Amino acid sequence: MILARFVPWLALIFLDRRELYVTLIYLPTLLSPVVWATILAQAAGETLNRLRRGKNLPTPATYRPKGTYRLPFQGWWWVGNGGPDPETSHSWELLGQRYAYDFVIRDEEGKTHRGSGRRPEDYYAFGAPVCAPADGVVVAVQNRHRDCPWPGLLDPLAWSILGNYVLIRHEGGEYSLLAHLKRGSVRVRPGQWVRAGEVVGECGNSGHSTEPHLHFQFLDRPNLFLGLSLPIPFSGFLRKREDGALERVPLGFPVRGEEVAPMS
Repeated sequence: MILARFVPWLALIFLDRRELYVTLIYLPTLLSPVVWATILAQAAGETLNRLRRGKNLPTPATYRPKGTYRLPFQGWWWVGNGGPDPETSHSWELLGQRYAYDFVIRDEEGKTHRGSGRRPEDYYAFGAPVCAPADGVVVAVQNRHRDCPWPGLLDPLAWSILGNYVLIRHEGGEYSLLAHLKRGSVRVRPGQWVRAGEVVGECGNSGHSTEPHLHFQFLDRPNLFLGLSLPIPFSGFLRKREDGALERVPLGFPVRGEEVAPMS
């Protein structure tokens, strides 16, 4: 099976100049030991999760959240990826990231950056406050990972898929993960109690991130690879419609392509 896919791809590289250029650009990342370790860890986690839960996987219709959660930021953000169904999901086939979200900030023209966007600092989301979605205890943090200086590419020198992150344990053993944070911006430490809406760090471009954005998700365990992604809705947020009208959502799931903001 591997050969059946590899041989046509190899032929395409030599026959298509654009494909060759793309491959050369991504070659350092493709050869990164971290990338391959991540692939193996995800495969192992998927296998264990399927053995652990079988067909009894959490869905928006069957899962009952233990706590109440707000959006993990301030102001208006755009849902670049994520939703509660296969059509909008961040990564439907990955049980560990099925209900994850990628949030970015856009301007009125729909752009996520100023100018050329060649630097992380050009992006509106870079340095924006990231907040705890609910009260809880900080379980783990990372604050030393560099921000990739080349938006558009996965950092070949990244030693963690998450980059800088904050992991919080909430009521009933639900965990929230806020990842790809800006280096040096994390303001909390393991064991610290945080309140809903408290700023815990800033959005960055660390880890496996192609542009500054916030990766956010809920897990049933404090581990991205061994944990199961949970379909937990957000309470009290605004949704901006295509005609510019604002819709108040008491409880619901943001969906890819929407612009949303917490009501408080």
